[in-house]
Amino acid sequence: MVLEITRFKEIGDMTLGRFILRDEGREVLKGYTCEPAGPDTTQSGMDRRMPQGRYQIAWHDSPKFRVRLPLLYNEQVPKSRCILIHSGNTGHNTEGCVLLGNSLGARGVKDSRAALSALLAAVKGQEFAVQIKNEIKE
Repeated sequence: MVLEITRFKEIGDMTLGRFILRDEGREVLKGYTCEPAGPDTTQSGMDRRMPQGRYQIAWHDSPKFRVRLPLLYNEQVPKSRCILIHSGNTGHNTEGCVLLGNSLGARGVKDSRAALSALLAAVKGQEFAVQIKNEIKE
């Protein structure tokens, strides 16, 4: 499975995108993403979005969210940066992470808990890849 994220707009403190979860090319789930504003960086503690590219996930038992969440990493972005996919609605909620939503609102994504639950149900605790692409129009 691959979670494809295409970033399309930056507003204030957030970057908005669309996501599609694919299983062998078949569309399983889709929605929207909210990440921190740019620019892309590999540096930790900046509350900025990670660079576009391909990421692996590791499962992380989050004490804050009290659930097992996908943690993104690759050769440029180490696991220690702790970039999670979790629920939240605005750039203020991202803390450097990726938020999922079923729809867009004026201030970010909406129905975030439902979108995250749907992703977790679809991947069933299996590993998957995440592909992030920038298509932000100025």
